[in-house]
Amino acid sequence: MRIYVTGCAGILGYEILCRMHAEGHEVTGISRSALPEGAPALPHVQVSDALHPGWLAPGDEGATIVHCAGLSDARRRFDSIAALNREVTEPQTDFVEALLARGWRGHLVYLSTAAVYGDTEDLPIAETREPQPKGYYALHKLSVENALLFLAAQHGFRLTLLRLGNPYGTAMPGRERGVMRLLLDALATGAEFTVYGSGETSRDYLHMDDFTRAVSQVVTRDLPEQITRLNLGAGEGTTLNGLIARMEAATGRSLNLLSKPSDLEVKSSVLDITRVRQLLGWSPQVSLEEGLARMVSDYGL
Repeated sequence: MRIYVTGCAGILGYEILCRMHAEGHEVTGISRSALPEGAPALPHVQVSDALHPGWLAPGDEGATIVHCAGLSDARRRFDSIAALNREVTEPQTDFVEALLARGWRGHLVYLSTAAVYGDTEDLPIAETREPQPKGYYALHKLSVENALLFLAAQHGFRLTLLRLGNPYGTAMPGRERGVMRLLLDALATGAEFTVYGSGETSRDYLHMDDFTRAVSQVVTRDLPEQITRLNLGAGEGTTLNGLIARMEAATGRSLNLLSKPSDLEVKSSVLDITRVRQLLGWSPQVSLEEGLARMVSDYGL
């Protein structure tokens, strides 16, 4: 079975490509940018536009495509919803329609986000919750989901939507980012780390090893339905204050903390992972303590 991973120069696509290659699958990464310096040799095709499916080889009309290419900056703002659609959403739907025009009818695995659910007091969040996106990134992901649902129903290809929590722990050279990297930088330099608001809202952190193992199982198993939505997370929440305490314990250092009030504090987000456990027999294996210890070791603290 041929597998393509689009956007493999980004963190998630790179990690998936590494996993699938290490497991011996017939996989090719597709990206506009080169893989980072220091990355291992991987089956990769660099193209001018990953959303132009000229890279789909003849005879691969039944291939699985793990689609990571697209908007990755969750903080990017747009002038309007029309601008969002024009600049990033329509190119995504055009891509899939172009695949279909080439005769492709395989399995599309789309990396979405738990941010589509928005704020809720009802935790953990199941896939059945009505999405209420609050930002442009989440709105974009939900819009693409809906377009893919329409196209899958019209054309009969298999579709799996993965709503991902907060992944961490990449092995991609020089690309770790997010709150954990910011904490490590502050611990290493002694710089101030600012906690906005109470620090008591929770996030669902999933180690990259567990994330890529889940994607591998989605790709290689026959799911019972043509269209599947799955939450991917640890299924438990950790507050920022709790994360700070764990990071200080892992490094043996203390942070120089600064607290500031915030009127924009986002509510907690913890995913219900019952469905992915049932369908795949998958569950997270890397505890937060172990994942942080690995990050601290890789960082050199």
